Amino acid sequence: MKINFTQSGGYVGTIKGVEFDISKVPQNLKAELERLLEQSGLSASQTALDDSARDLQQYDLTIEDGARKAQITFDDATLPETAKPLIGFLKKHARPLT
Repeated sequence: MKINFTQSGGYVGTIKGVEFDISKVPQNLKAELERLLEQSGLSASQTALDDSARDLQQYDLTIEDGARKAQITFDDATLPETAKPLIGFLKKHARPLT
């Protein structure tokens, strides 16, 4: 399984990201990622953006698991409560993209 995460927008407009290949990360990190992903309830492609808000962070997430691929996009206003721990974990590991 691969997880690709990009965070963009906000006041500054910086772009950060991280990619995890679950088969290549340490076991403790793998277990945490799998747990957070399962608890998030994110499994199908979806986009939910709040058009009325400005300067929100946008989160783009691609989850590839074999032949299954889900592309998910949220912003700060539409991020489901159940997905916040996963997004927090990914934000913590994200680095600026050039």
